[in-house]
Amino acid sequence: MSYTPLQVFSEYDLLRNPNKTDLLISALKNKGFKAAVLANHNYLYGAEKFRQAAILAGIKPIIGLTISQTDFGEIIAIAKNFHGYQNLMKISSYLAFHPDETFELKDSSLSLTDIALIFEDDQHKASLSNADCFTRKELGYFPIDWVNETDAIVATALRHIDENALNFNGQAELTGHSLQDADFYVSQLPSDVLQNNINFFNSVRNDWPENVKHLPIFPLPQGETDPKKYLSELVKLGLQNRFLNRKIPDNYKERIDYELKVIFQLGLADYFLVVWDIINFARHHNIQLGAGRGSAVGSLVAYALYITTIDPIEYDLYFERFLNPKRVQLPDIDIDVPGNRRQEIVEYLQGKYSIDHFSQIGTFDTFKRRLAVRDSARIFASSEGSLKRFSRFMASNDDALENADPENLPDGISDLPHAKEIIALAKKISGLPRHIGIHAAGIVLSPEKLVNYVPLNRVSDTTVTQFDKDDVEAIGLVKFDLLRLTNLDMIADMRALIRKNTGRRINLDHVPLDDIKVLTIFRTLQTNGIFQFESDSAKSALKQVSVSSFDDIVAVNALNRPGPSENIPAYAKGKADSREIHIIDESLRNILQPTYGVIIYQEQVMQIAQVYAGFSLGEADVFRAAIGHKNESVLMAQHDAFVAGALKKGHESRQAEEIFAYIERFANYGFNKSHAVAYSKLAFEMAFVKAYFPLEFFSVLLNFDSKTAYLQDVKNSGIPLAGPDINHAQNGFSSGDNVIYTGLGKIKGLNRKVVEQILNERDSSGPFPTLIDFLQRMSGSDLSENDIIQLAYAGSLDHFGYTRQELVENAASLITAMQFGGSLLSETKLNAAKEMPLLQRLQQEKAVLGFSISGHPIDSLRKEILAKGYTQVSDLKTDTEVKMAVMVDSIRTTRDKNGNQMAFVSISDGSGESSLTVFAREYAKAAPILKNGALIAFIGKTQLRRDEINIIANKIKQIGD
Repeated sequence: MSYTPLQVFSEYDLLRNPNKTDLLISALKNKGFKAAVLANHNYLYGAEKFRQAAILAGIKPIIGLTISQTDFGEIIAIAKNFHGYQNLMKISSYLAFHPDETFELKDSSLSLTDIALIFEDDQHKASLSNADCFTRKELGYFPIDWVNETDAIVATALRHIDENALNFNGQAELTGHSLQDADFYVSQLPSDVLQNNINFFNSVRNDWPENVKHLPIFPLPQGETDPKKYLSELVKLGLQNRFLNRKIPDNYKERIDYELKVIFQLGLADYFLVVWDIINFARHHNIQLGAGRGSAVGSLVAYALYITTIDPIEYDLYFERFLNPKRVQLPDIDIDVPGNRRQEIVEYLQGKYSIDHFSQIGTFDTFKRRLAVRDSARIFASSEGSLKRFSRFMASNDDALENADPENLPDGISDLPHAKEIIALAKKISGLPRHIGIHAAGIVLSPEKLVNYVPLNRVSDTTVTQFDKDDVEAIGLVKFDLLRLTNLDMIADMRALIRKNTGRRINLDHVPLDDIKVLTIFRTLQTNGIFQFESDSAKSALKQVSVSSFDDIVAVNALNRPGPSENIPAYAKGKADSREIHIIDESLRNILQPTYGVIIYQEQVMQIAQVYAGFSLGEADVFRAAIGHKNESVLMAQHDAFVAGALKKGHESRQAEEIFAYIERFANYGFNKSHAVAYSKLAFEMAFVKAYFPLEFFSVLLNFDSKTAYLQDVKNSGIPLAGPDINHAQNGFSSGDNVIYTGLGKIKGLNRKVVEQILNERDSSGPFPTLIDFLQRMSGSDLSENDIIQLAYAGSLDHFGYTRQELVENAASLITAMQFGGSLLSETKLNAAKEMPLLQRLQQEKAVLGFSISGHPIDSLRKEILAKGYTQVSDLKTDTEVKMAVMVDSIRTTRDKNGNQMAFVSISDGSGESSLTVFAREYAKAAPILKNGALIAFIGKTQLRRDEINIIANKIKQIGD
């Protein structure tokens, strides 16, 4: 005899329950249950995760819903089969969209067919004729609130977090029942009730469709009836356009026919039409798109449809890496879009497919480890100072929480009130879902009403799925990712500015990839601001490789990541000296020679399997995937097939084993060449703009990030960088007459409304010829004494003929005069004052702008720096002894493992910014001089840390006094 619980909860009963699904399923199995009903409150979050985990554990999953507020009180609704589950999804979606309403079971227009309703008692049961109704007593209900008794404390804490109740004392305030052994419940029930329980749950059918794909249906234009025919026409027209008036080569025709055959075989014609339509809409609305991304770049059909801009045949990219009949899976064409225009595409799709068939995908924000500590401390009513100490504790331990021992906490936090309980609680809630949000990229389209497949929710007036992206795909829906890529925003702004400044429209799709000027950007490491190539590690790789072609750029893009970077020296050596290239077998020369004997790409693994072992490309893709995923049994099968294929091709067994081992070693690092080519092309396009339109490149780049390295690049390029002049500056960085002006909106502490008022007044009535004219015309605005001071420090008022010190000292009287009107202003005389010293002026500029327009404080020591041969930040290389003169920008102190104080220091010298690590021994001596704004000289050694150059200080002294 077995008993099935009528109501268990998982962690997706948000901020109510701490039962993680895997632990819940494990507990059910260990305690002898054959089935269980997941019945979270109102939402079906986590239902699919529960279902899949239960099936895997051999437990019958039953999906229910606890509806908190109905005209019959709280009820449990249980799906008796898949059709009932579909009705349950509609009910949950309704509850999500009407959270404050009482759900009227009597009058509901929602079907209750194939749903069993379980009432608390039989008071109202008989009055419902449109549903199967039971009482809790009839089916043997036992309350089960959580898995373990101690979970009551965690559930109480979650409620405090949800309600922002800051009076938690670490004790359980909620009463409830933990999960007991199945035999316990059996022993507590009369035999007839137990039989009711058994009979009822035996009648519940798990008839969920398996391995069904719910692909969207593309609305064909009038007169078109066959999506396959329509797609074929678009593809062939697009390919003809790619070749203009030239004859299409036979291998392209054959490849197109093959790809279309596979697409039709897999039933994906509508899918490709949907993606084509998204791209088509974007291009016709001048929305900047990338070259493509991921394995889809290997499709010639995608190239012909202008979904990608990379010719896959030219770069040896394989369709099978994207779609493979021998490894059937849903396609995944991700689309990079500018962040500021993504919503236009979303609204277009929603309008085209209707809100019934379109939704954005939900995502669950979890308690990250630092947030778990902070929230735990907060509900214990910890002071702000204590919260900061907990945050510093997490930061100093790289946010690790798993190894924190509540019974043995370090001195930094052990003395804080409730520290032990806070860390213990944080460990328990870490990783739990906190609330549902909107996935940054994912959208979903469905052939029928979406609510037939997935329950829906409302987040910030946006419809989202109640399932996350993994569960959306698990039930057979296709996820489309519209990924925000800031670099596309930048490129769009650069193109618009080029057109404004020069009248030229540039089409970056057709940038020649052998352009010497652009290749020089990469070869000379001038890649600041270039997508994926501005890190120190990328520059180091570029330098080793000595870039001379686009292929080199692609290789660096693929190699510059943990693991693959080990192969950069081998690639560089092979390129520099052909004697360093080692090809195991001559049949592999055409595959490995272009990468100098190094396997860099997954596509090369496929080529080797095809050429050396006689695999088809479909089989070669399965081979590639098996090696990459390291499943032992699958790997052995592929090993045997590879050796057998090699023997058939006439190769020796010993050599075949050697090549397989070689592939296996490099395949760990193999990168998708399709993706590398696409993203390298995007980088090349940005470098093209930098090479030929530096003014527009930097004007836009600085609006996205005005870090010192970019400002130094502007200076190095010979383009004047001017301050936020009141008569020329816009809100952000702008350009004109071959000058880049800093924006008024970049001035810290300046009223944003005042910026808008200044720009509006200047646009309507022209520049401000004098200070008095400026103040008269700004009369009635929000301009204040502080605003004048900030403008003065930024150099915005320099051209009026007064020193900055005069403007600062007279700011109050100028505002007073402005308030009294024009006559008093005309008579106002400024008290004379000498200009502030250069160092102070530069420091004030840095304080209000984040950088010094007039130079850098260290410039006053430039002669000494040059005379002593100090290294500049911009010239730093890894693993090098250096002596430098810099300014201290900021300091963060911490304690080392021995409890001694040390520091991490941010430094700059006008050529760039870096970081200095000062260990305890040196810090004890240098602490008195390590102050913000101090000018110091030091000796140290560089190292590469987290992809950036850091310096270990050995000896520090103050300079410039």
